[in-house]
Amino acid sequence: MNFDYTFITVWGFILFEPMVIVTNLILFASALYYFKQLWSYNHRYSRQKALFILMIGISGIFGSIAHAVHFQLGQTFFNTVLFLMNSLSLLSILFCFSGAYYYLSRENGAKKWVNILVWLWVVALLIITFIQNEFVLVKIHAGIVLVFSLIVYSLYHTRKDPGSKYIVSGILVAFLSIITHSLRINLHEWFNYKDISHVIMIASLYLIYKGVDLNSENLLSEVPIEVAKA
Repeated sequence: MNFDYTFITVWGFILFEPMVIVTNLILFASALYYFKQLWSYNHRYSRQKALFILMIGISGIFGSIAHAVHFQLGQTFFNTVLFLMNSLSLLSILFCFSGAYYYLSRENGAKKWVNILVWLWVVALLIITFIQNEFVLVKIHAGIVLVFSLIVYSLYHTRKDPGSKYIVSGILVAFLSIITHSLRINLHEWFNYKDISHVIMIASLYLIYKGVDLNSENLLSEVPIEVAKA
């Protein structure tokens, strides 16, 4: 994890990178609202996407804690928070894939072995993350799953699915977040590449939520409800 040393002091305690805290809190609040809205559809596709969005929001909270506290509470505390952040990010990737895969295969039926294989892969990644605790692993796999999702929704966009164009736009915006974070594009020391990437993620999540919301309404009007097994 890369640190910057802007800070404020609250009741004698130093909070590093306060803008990371602010942008992550906005991300979390948005994710919580989107999760509640999508979960209400009581549909497998909607709920997979709802969990994807929620995991991103909660991961952001742990990320803001890690950046704010640094090593003031000890190495063990920091490593635990960092592991939780990376683990939740990996789970969000899993739910992102599962939602896109279900949407792609819903007409012919999703293959259980595919989901089992992906779960096993995520477990393996969690073990590697526990050992290495590196965010780069999350970025690589997030990019892979985003490419898969982009292909899926691009196919359905051509078939006039109501929300797929929003999801495609949201995924393309999400790539900008990865690029910004990887290239460390800064505007100011108090609004650096981390803060910019979070703002981009907020915009991306809104577009994805809008698309999933429209697609969920369309699915419920066409096919029987399939209750999610969360």
